[in-house]
Amino acid sequence: MRRSKRNGDSDTDDDGTVTDGRDADGTDRTDDGHLSMDRRRLLQATGVGLGGLSLANFGGGVATAQTDCAEGPFERTYSGGTVNVGQIRAEQGRGDAEPTVDAANPADAAAMADRRRDAADAEGRQPPRQAAQESDIDDSGPLSVRTEYDGVNADETRGGVPSDSQVAAGNGKLVHALNRQVAIFNKQSGTREQQFRLERLWEPVISEPEGGFFYGEPFVFDPRARYDRESDRFVVAATQYEPGLTTDGEVIDREMLEEGELEDVQVSRPPRGWWVVAVSATSNPNGKWHVYRVPPLENEGLVDYPPLGVGRDAIYLTQNFFGTEFEVTMVTLDKAAMYAGEDVTANHFTGMSDPNSDGQTFTVQPALQPFAGGQSNAYYLVNADFPVGPSVETLTLWELTDPLGDPTLSCHTVAVDPYSYPPPARQKGGDETDLVDTLGTRLMNADYDDGSLWTAHTIQYDWDGDGRAVAAIRWYEIDVATRSVVQSGVYGEPGTSYYIPTVGADGGRMVIAHDRSGPDTYIQAVVAGRTADDAQGQLADSLVVQDGESNYDYGEGFGTVGNPLRWGDYNGVAVDPQSGRFWTVSQYSPDVEIPPETEERDPYNTRIAEVSFDGGPGRGN
Repeated sequence: MRRSKRNGDSDTDDDGTVTDGRDADGTDRTDDGHLSMDRRRLLQATGVGLGGLSLANFGGGVATAQTDCAEGPFERTYSGGTVNVGQIRAEQGRGDAEPTVDAANPADAAAMADRRRDAADAEGRQPPRQAAQESDIDDSGPLSVRTEYDGVNADETRGGVPSDSQVAAGNGKLVHALNRQVAIFNKQSGTREQQFRLERLWEPVISEPEGGFFYGEPFVFDPRARYDRESDRFVVAATQYEPGLTTDGEVIDREMLEEGELEDVQVSRPPRGWWVVAVSATSNPNGKWHVYRVPPLENEGLVDYPPLGVGRDAIYLTQNFFGTEFEVTMVTLDKAAMYAGEDVTANHFTGMSDPNSDGQTFTVQPALQPFAGGQSNAYYLVNADFPVGPSVETLTLWELTDPLGDPTLSCHTVAVDPYSYPPPARQKGGDETDLVDTLGTRLMNADYDDGSLWTAHTIQYDWDGDGRAVAAIRWYEIDVATRSVVQSGVYGEPGTSYYIPTVGADGGRMVIAHDRSGPDTYIQAVVAGRTADDAQGQLADSLVVQDGESNYDYGEGFGTVGNPLRWGDYNGVAVDPQSGRFWTVSQYSPDVEIPPETEERDPYNTRIAEVSFDGGPGRGN
């Protein structure tokens, strides 16, 4: 690891955070860890098909550990604020108006509607962003749905697309976070006790920029939600983005950043992005939350797709950062200080890149690992490599030790069977112009269970060897002690697409919440799973949690190979701290059809479900 020298000097940056000085050699980074925007466009175009791939009994080796795969740590200290969710509810009960216009530049209703529509559109333009097992949907088996109810729907989200639904299950309460709302439910009855705008959670720490908020309000999106079973706290993280302005008064939006159009532009206000993270002060999410806003070290660009991890001693945030260069960065935050609402010490790592991987480091997923990972043992992160050719044959396992004292980060290249970029998915009621984005080969999350790290992603798979590949799900169990894959499987079926898998693991049991669609199938919310008693590389059962009820469409001009429809972006899975069952959330298309020529998006609904291996009463058994 290339480590910065740190001295005792401190200063305060422009958003009020207290920062420790960083020695000059800490800012010298080579371009090896960065991805140019031209290169990114090339990567987006990859996805050349392979034939069927066999992972039977695969247990790949690893390359030599690398300690020069990131810059850092760079220590900073951040102050936070406190939000009382009960007070938000009281304000809503009184009918107190929430701010809807830019304080510095008031806009009329039509202008505000245009700005909010632009914000919703921006959320849909993110970068790309062991034997094979055919599915046995809804066959009688051990999985069943015990409790289920609808979550927040599109009409309640101010047009946030895709939903980015997440769920966190605590003791009696359940938090549903999505673009751009937060809702709190009674876990078993499904009664919605509270709902408010996502950005309200961070109101005390989001300062208004000079010239005002471009959208009239803070633009907060891409939420993640976790429940820390070790400390009985809820944790919610997201991204705030504030567009920049050119000297000609044009907006520097997300598309300009992602397409690398910033280098030759004269800027009067640079675009900026932040991680925002909130922790409940108790196990009750209806009370107080301690909230923080954390900027990347070089904050002129876009913080995007920000995964959230929880370890025993720290909270971990990663990001894909789009500035003049692309890089993956991470920050570790002192968990005990955050849970007490105190100033929090943070350690930043920048330029994360595995030099031995086959592809580009992208979307590094920190684990949900609340009972381990601190001074005495490692905390883990993992990523699939973004293909730079037809296929790649590596994952990267990251290990971080002593996150609060003297953090050390290393990366290990894990060999796997080849995988390549998946094709878009077909859906019922459409043709080749109603294709759904399967989100590429990025891992969706990582869950740690007793020495194993579980994760999954979407790959391209040709089931019959006839050249007609579809999207399928590959899942992995990685033994962290040997840094190798101990079992893996490919899951799906010919002619039908399986995509956007999110895993949950506990006590030797694992579930995958995912989506499924095809020419004869509307997009379904499906859960599959296995237990420790099942054969290596095999899933025990799968069931449909929610059928799609209509074709999903954005309007004319979307749904083609080059411009597929964004769907879901990720699903949510949480382990119940009381029963050990799994809670899932996914979006689905209700029985509503809006004609494509209207250029309006079809709405979506979301479905929350408690999934069990226990048997007994419940749908699916």
